Amino acid sequence: MRASRPHNHYSHCLRCYMRREICICPILPTVQTRTEFLILRHIAEAERPSNTGRLAALALPNSRVFSCGGGDRLGFLPPDEQILQKPGTWLLWPDGISSDKPDTLPDRVVVLDATWRQARRLYARMPALWTMPRLALPAPAQYRNRLREQRRSDGMSTIEAVAAAVARLEGAEVAEPLEKLYDEVVQRTFIQRWGVKKS
Repeated sequence: MRASRPHNHYSHCLRCYMRREICICPILPTVQTRTEFLILRHIAEAERPSNTGRLAALALPNSRVFSCGGGDRLGFLPPDEQILQKPGTWLLWPDGISSDKPDTLPDRVVVLDATWRQARRLYARMPALWTMPRLALPAPAQYRNRLREQRRSDGMSTIEAVAAAVARLEGAEVAEPLEKLYDEVVQRTFIQRWGVKKS
């Protein structure tokens, strides 16, 4: 599903970027986590209402968003490597530890907020990511309604990935508000666009 960019502050909320009639801000949860999440958002995602990395950051006090990508001409440099190279920093990536819970828990998790193609480019341009311990996730539920169609069997939105990481590291009950938030965003978007609920 292709999402339009927010037109102006009259039509879209400038905080959650959703249309004002379905603004999610009044029901945003506050999800306290021990783990810090560093969300590296590709600049192509920054203005998209369907970007869920923004929603994850709004719900997680222990998170930070960094703008990345676009090449040198746009001036968006990766975050300081000292941040990425702190001990205890892991990368959320498809191939990594697959057990229910790692023996050693990360202090912070780096999340690439981008399409899969954009994520691979960001990864290729950030050597600091190459040697990080990796946290993999179980395959997502295929029946779930999503804002965008996923072409990979393990594909999911950023907020789904963050919720799955929180569930693995800190428990499903901690992650549940993020899961419910995404489902509500999808439901509101479908109703706004087509006037019907998606079951």
